[in-house]
Order: sequence, then C-alpha cells, then structure tokens
Amino acid sequence: MTGRDVWAVVLVKPFRLAKQRLSSVLDVSERSELARVMLEDVLTAVDACERLAGVIVVTADRAAAAVARRHEAIVLMETAANGMNAAVTRVVKYLTGSLEAGMVVVPSDLPHVSAADIEEMIDLIDRTPAIALVRSSDGGTNLLACRPSSAIAPSFGPDSFNAHCEAARRKGITPTVCFAPHLSLDIDRRDDLAAFVSRGSLTRTHDYLSSLNIQARLSSPTTLSLVRAGREMATHD
Repeated sequence: MTGRDVWAVVLVKPFRLAKQRLSSVLDVSERSELARVMLEDVLTAVDACERLAGVIVVTADRAAAAVARRHEAIVLMETAANGMNAAVTRVVKYLTGSLEAGMVVVPSDLPHVSAADIEEMIDLIDRTPAIALVRSSDGGTNLLACRPSSAIAPSFGPDSFNAHCEAARRKGITPTVCFAPHLSLDIDRRDDLAAFVSRGSLTRTHDYLSSLNIQARLSSPTTLSLVRAGREMATHD
C-alpha cells in the first residue's frame, strides 16, 4: 500500500462560531479571521504532502468552502454545523467506494501541523486495519489516522483520545500513539495562545496574532475592552 489511497480530512466550524472560549482576548471579527488563517495554514501543510490521494474539507461555512476550493480540495457542504463526528461519518460514507482507502483527520485549528507530520501518520497506517493518533494536551485527539476510513466510529469530544483508543481495541486493533509534543497544542484557550505565539512558528497564524499584539492582551485583561472602545470611537468619528 502507498499513501496514494489516504485522504486528508479537514473539519471546519463556521468562522463566526469559532474559538468562542477566546472571547475575553479576541472579538468576534478577530476570532473569525483567526479561524480563517489557521485553515489556510493547515491546507498549505496538507497541500505540501505529495503522498495523499486528495483533501476533503467538511464545513457549513461558505467562506471556508471558498478557501478550501482555492486549495483544490473537495468540499462537502453541510446545511448546519453538526459537529466533528457527523462530519467524519459523512466522509466515511463518501469514501465507501474505496474499501481500503485511509484517512487522516486534521482539525482546522492546528496551524503548526506540517506535511512531514501528515506523512508520518500515513506511514503508521500502512497496513489494514490500522489506527494511529496524536493526543492533545486536554485529552482530545489532534490527529486521527484510520485505514480503512471506517475502521472505528469517530468519538471526538471530551476525552476523545481514550475513546478512540478503546474503540480500536474493541475492533481488535492495537492503536499506534504518535508522541508529537508540538502537535499536542491546539488553540482553544488563553494559555494556548500564549504557548503558540511563544513558539514563533513561520505561519500565517503567528503573523496574525503578532499583528494583534496578543502578548500584551494576554497580560492585561482590560486590553480587549480598550481595543473595542477605540473601534467604537473610530466608528462614531
């Protein structure tokens, strides 16, 4: 088997609904733009992986779909944001014609993922059936690779790493855990922003957060209020 029968699957929440736990630091337009630039970074990394059969993006957001199409991804549009598990299930149905096709599920808020990271996941599922995954810092799953794509039912949500490992074992599959500290970080909370910016990655996401002077905002709980007040004053001038 080769990576040519493995698909990258990128799941994208509507930009306007993204990263609401960061509302104390970023306003809604900034959170939306953060979601967009993170998606650009993820798709750029996936594009650089030459061993994939292709890229599938699942989203209910038309702006996200437009970004995906610019990267020549297949877009599966949702009528509403139904969650990651429903999105992955839809991809599995889409791939049912290729019985041994594998997939690597990549969240759209993992801007520091690289083509090498994706290729490592492909290598870890070079047999069938196979499951490989990366644990996030909060016990979730930051990368999930399956061959075939239907090997286990998706269990994204709280404690999904353990849930996915247990689902694999119930199917008689020993999951391969990829220890990748740099991939354990997704961007959901204030501490995640600080950790991400401190790494200094060469990404659109780092550039965007730096342009917002995010470190100053994180150190001062009143900074966002002052930024909003300044915008309102500018609007009324």
